[in-house]
Amino acid sequence: MKISASIVTYNSIDDIDRCLSSLSKTEGTDFVLYVVDNASGDGTADHVEKNYPWVRLIRSEKNVGFGAAHNMAIALTDSDCHIIINPDITLDASQIPLMAECLEKNPDIVLISPKVLNPDGTVQYLPKRYPTVRYLMSGFLEKRSGRFRKIREEYTMKDILGDEPAEVDFCTGCFMFVRTRALKACGGFDERYFLHFEDADLTRMLKRYGRTMYMPQFTVTHAWHRENSRFGKVLFISLASMFKYFIKWK
Repeated sequence: MKISASIVTYNSIDDIDRCLSSLSKTEGTDFVLYVVDNASGDGTADHVEKNYPWVRLIRSEKNVGFGAAHNMAIALTDSDCHIIINPDITLDASQIPLMAECLEKNPDIVLISPKVLNPDGTVQYLPKRYPTVRYLMSGFLEKRSGRFRKIREEYTMKDILGDEPAEVDFCTGCFMFVRTRALKACGGFDERYFLHFEDADLTRMLKRYGRTMYMPQFTVTHAWHRENSRFGKVLFISLASMFKYFIKWK
């Protein structure tokens, strides 16, 4: 199967070497990797161009957002499978053809979400149920009360997702292994989301074409340099995306 992938960078020079080094070990795989740089100011694009000639670099003239930048690569690919990858992800590249084989053997599956690990090997509980106001508020309040922590764990399916595959409603955008035909049928990411909720939205659109699965036999490591989403500009962007999501899906 032909496999493509896209990474969107924005001032990602501290992470991109580890990510690309792990993806370079794709011997025997028909694999094309796009890096879409969202007008980084730290030299990320020049660094990728100089040190990774096998990567297809796309330079955006401005920061167009997460989904819109990935769509630039999605529009160019003619692959069977496409991978959405964050620049702070590393993985054993030998898993890539195995994920493709899983999709090939299971035509009812359109999206694979792997088990996501912290650098210390502990699990990040990122697959989720459909977002609701109740679930999202629990994320702000979980440190204040065990009741809110319990709601948060319900949202992230912490007590359900273990070592067996399970269908989930919301697959994390840090790593999505997608059937390209279904991805293109959706039109890629909805570009109305600049950042946040675009992965929840895409998962929901993909479910029209097949199952979206958490598959813990596959693992990736996520450094997760998470911006502070509780204050300032990032909070405003997150809230704007939340409202767009709820209006769209009613």
